Order: sequence, then C-alpha cells, then structure tokens
Amino acid sequence: MKRQIASFLVIVAVPAAAAAQVYPDRIEVRTKARAVLTAAYQGRDRDSSREEQVDRQTRTLKLGPNGMLGLANVAGDISVTRGNGPDTIVEIVKTARGRDVNDAKELLQLVEVEVTERAGRADIRTNYPRGEEARRNNRRNINVSVSYAVTAPSGTRVTVESISGSIKVADIKGDIAANTISGNVRISGAGRVNGAKSISGTIEIADAETDGALESSSVSGDVILRRVTARRLEAGTVSGNIKIEDVKSDRVSGKTTSGSVGFVGTLAKSGRYDLGSFSGDVRLILSGGTGFEIDANSFSGDIRSDFDIVTKGPVQAGRGRRTTLTGTFGDGSAILDLTTFSGSIVVTKR
Repeated sequence: MKRQIASFLVIVAVPAAAAAQVYPDRIEVRTKARAVLTAAYQGRDRDSSREEQVDRQTRTLKLGPNGMLGLANVAGDISVTRGNGPDTIVEIVKTARGRDVNDAKELLQLVEVEVTERAGRADIRTNYPRGEEARRNNRRNINVSVSYAVTAPSGTRVTVESISGSIKVADIKGDIAANTISGNVRISGAGRVNGAKSISGTIEIADAETDGALESSSVSGDVILRRVTARRLEAGTVSGNIKIEDVKSDRVSGKTTSGSVGFVGTLAKSGRYDLGSFSGDVRLILSGGTGFEIDANSFSGDIRSDFDIVTKGPVQAGRGRRTTLTGTFGDGSAILDLTTFSGSIVVTKR
C-alpha cells in the first residue's frame, strides 16, 4: 500500500506545480493517473446481480483538539466534518461484491484498514493485496470499496488522499490538504486550506481562508472558488471552467486550456489578476470602485468593457488578427492581465 500511495503522490504533485500555468502537455498526467487507477483497483463493476457484503466498524481516536489525521484510501468516498466532542470518530464501511455470498465475504477479508495512532496523530490507510499476496489468494480483481465518515474537533489538521473517490471536508479550521485522482473535492467552512487537487473531478472551495497561498487544480474538471481569503490564489485546469467569486486576495491566477474563466467581485487595491484561457472566454463582473490597469489580449475574439478606460495607444481590432486593449481606469491601483487565444474578453459592472 505504501508503494501505491507513493505512486499516487508523484502523480498529484504535477498539477500542484502547474496550477498557475496549465497547458496541453499536462494531459499526459491524466493517462498516467488512469494507469495507476486501473492497477490499484480493478473489477469495480456495478453489476446488481453480484452478491454484496458489508462490514462496518467504528474507531475512536484520542487526538485532542489540535491533532493530526492522515487518511489514504484507494476506492471509496471520504467525508471529514466537525464533531462536538474532543475525540475523532471514524466510521469505516467496507463493501464487497462477489460471485456469491462466500466470495464477497472472502473479498472483505482481503482488504484491511490499518490505523496507526500515536500522541496527537493518527494515520489511516486502506491496504489491498498486491503482487505475490494477490497471486497467492488467486485474485486479480478486488471488487471492494471502503468509505470513511470522520467527525473531528474543529482544530484538527487533516491530510486526505484517494485514488478513486470523492472527498468532502466541512467546518475544519486546522490545516487541510485534499488530493484525489478520480473524484470531486469539496471544502467548505475551512480555516486553512493548503491545497486541493484532482485529476478527474471538480474542485470546489467555499467560505475558506488561509494565511498563505491556496493552490487548486484539476486536469479534467471545473475549479470553483467562492468567498475564499488567501494571500495568493491559484486555480488551474486543462479541460474545465474556472469560477472565482467574492474572493479576497492580493494575487489571483486562473488558467484553463479548454474552458472559460469567470471572476465576480471586488478588486483589491494593489492586487494583480492573471486570468487566461486558450480556448474560451474570460469574463469579469466587478463591483466597488477600485481602479485598475488593464492589459487584455485576444487572438480570435472581441474585447468589451463597461468602464471608461483611458487607453494607451489605439485599440487594435480586426478579423483574423490579434485584438488588444491597454489602458487605465480610475487610479489604476489593481492590475488586470487578461488573455485568450480563441474567445472574447468582457469586463462589466456588477
């Protein structure tokens, strides 16, 4: 299992580094991710004719109000929410599908949940048989999923990793990092979000804040940030839309290869907003009176603005050639760097 998780970590590290600059070469990451997913969890069919067996267990962890929880899964959803007591409660549900009842029961025994607890910290891992162990049990396909429902004190620091499954974290104020290969990541009411990444799935972060940078990325899926506060925000995807609404940040970057980029809200004074798409529109809906400098470029599309911009040089526009708009509105305290290759750029008032 350690080798499985190590492979996963190598893969998700690529979107982290490329969150601010997303280009087609990252599609290679998706191919590698699917290969790992296939090797790690085969036979996940949904044939209703197969027999199903379920094993449920509950673990109580004495981590304290500011403990650390690491959870690494292979297949199955994970939710982490704030609890009322001082302990961390973990509900574990293993579900196996087999040819018959005995086959399903045997599959349940092959997949183990390893819990390691020490002072103020716990690590939970889902272990599947692999290599010689799988051959010894005459098993190529392990049709077992494991889901986790965790309730923890608000200050718990959480790191969640999965290969196939969605992740949800709500009302946790400690440091949060959530990564999955195939599944959605949704974080709400968080105190400090260090990162959220998926290869194939939507990233959605709402009502969260962090002292430093927040990186969020997907290869095939949307990235949505709502009411997020951070010193720097980075949102990136290859195939999907980016939506940034009512955020507070001095540096905002939103890049997609195939999709649109939308920003709604108030600009920060002295803030910098770097928004771009290769194939899609870039649209800003601005409130408040913050002035800005704008440098907008589109190779194949229109550029429109509702603001009285004092332009620097003539606006260049024409069919089949690059369209640009460079100028200043108000005191020019914020900087808008807007680009698209095939799409329009629109800046309107809220």
